[in-house]
Amino acid sequence: MTDPTIGTQEQWQAQRDELLKEEKQLTRRSDELAAKRRALPWVAVEKDYRFDTERGTQSLADLFDGRSQLMVYPFMFGPPTRRDAPFAARSRTRWPSRCRTSRPGTPP
Repeated sequence: MTDPTIGTQEQWQAQRDELLKEEKQLTRRSDELAAKRRALPWVAVEKDYRFDTERGTQSLADLFDGRSQLMVYPFMFGPPTRRDAPFAARSRTRWPSRCRTSRPGTPP
């Protein structure tokens, strides 16, 4: 780690203003890319995907359970742990209560 530069308030403000311009450019570019991603054409899912769930084997359409959207979030478990990573647990606690979560061997 390098030692920080000591400067004046004016130097800090000038550099901060320049950095803010770059941050705004990055945000605009990110927004543009997100819009392009949303504009990609949809593709029909033709493969008959099957999923093992707490309700037995289900198709992709079954997972929607009559809803228009399906959120899929991968949790990775590896031997010997049966707990998800702290980041994944934090993410899951922010989901609306109407979202179901499940992992192998546990109820949703």
